[in-house]
Amino acid sequence: MLSLSGQAVSYALGIVLARQLGVAGFESYVVAAAAFILMVTLVPQGLEKFTLKLVPTLLEHRQHDVLRGFLGFSCRRILLGSALVGIPVGLWAWHAQDLHAQTRLGIVISCVSLPAGALVHLVLEVLAASGRAMPATRVFRLVVPGTVLALVGLALALSLELHAPAAIAAWGVSWCVALVLMAWQLRRALPPPVYSVAPVVQAERWAREARPFWAYRVSLAIFAQGGIIALEWGQAPASAVGGFAAAFSTAAIAQVLATATNRVYASRLSLLLERGDIDGIRRLRRERLRWLAMPLLVYLLVVFTFAPELIGLFRPEFVADGAPALRILAASTALSTVLAMAPTYLKHRGDNGALFRSVAVAALLQVMLLMLLVPRLGATGAAIACAIASTLLYGALAHRAHRALGRLQPPSA
Repeated sequence: MLSLSGQAVSYALGIVLARQLGVAGFESYVVAAAAFILMVTLVPQGLEKFTLKLVPTLLEHRQHDVLRGFLGFSCRRILLGSALVGIPVGLWAWHAQDLHAQTRLGIVISCVSLPAGALVHLVLEVLAASGRAMPATRVFRLVVPGTVLALVGLALALSLELHAPAAIAAWGVSWCVALVLMAWQLRRALPPPVYSVAPVVQAERWAREARPFWAYRVSLAIFAQGGIIALEWGQAPASAVGGFAAAFSTAAIAQVLATATNRVYASRLSLLLERGDIDGIRRLRRERLRWLAMPLLVYLLVVFTFAPELIGLFRPEFVADGAPALRILAASTALSTVLAMAPTYLKHRGDNGALFRSVAVAALLQVMLLMLLVPRLGATGAAIACAIASTLLYGALAHRAHRALGRLQPPSA
């Protein structure tokens, strides 16, 4: 419920910005936001998602020295990665004359706020792995977009001119606020010995075991933002870029539901795998599916019935391109939400080869489909490309996870 409430705030923020920035301004905003999402996924190098596998076992075994070493190592890698990614991208955007001026400035501001955003994603997963998923989700899903919405509302109340770079800067401020709040929560969540013992660092092992999580996260970011990047790269009309962004924002409601629940289930899955509790894993899977079934059915019914009205909330100019894309994205997002625990299971089992191959094939397929369909079908083509690639990826991973779990079942069962 916290995640859905936060998505509602983000949804309202998108509507306000689309109406206030205009078609061209909203295009600059979503392109700069897409660049930030790609960078914030690349910079942590998989360490933030690896946290959900490592930290619960370290806490259970009271390995406080290793936990402290892991946290310090992760923070250092994120800050170094932010510099190695943010500085070149910022310099490129500043000198990219083929981009709109607002888009260039928005990307530069995204690069400046990259360290704070990446650290927030790390601390979020540490808190979830420490059993404090609720307060962490409250900050991440409500405080972050709520701060942006409050800043935008303040600017409108003061009759200040609102443009895309200012909206991106508001996100930068919100990431800094969230980082302070989450660091305070983390201080209270971890056992006191973590802050007093000498750190034990296993850098090579952590970096190696985090790579599958990194590949998976980057692939998801490409799936999510590839459509916007392809439309912008192909110089599609601003209404098509905005319509696809509005459709994706609406379809993301189901994805947020999966992300929030998986953060809790992934921690439980890690412990069940370590204990070899196969029956417990099966119960966990059934519990998750029962929880997701009704919300997803309601979501699909609303989207397919009211797609033009939902896109029209952003801007009337977006309806022609956005409504068909929304229906396509909603169907594929619902399916991937149901199957979203399969990749987590494979990563926790160390089945990295299958994960790498599936992700690489799906990413290549999406790029080829975007190149083929976007010039002909615009936003609808981008939605079709995303839907085909994500459906095939999650379907293949779910099939493999199901077979792997069956092989673990004792013969006497």
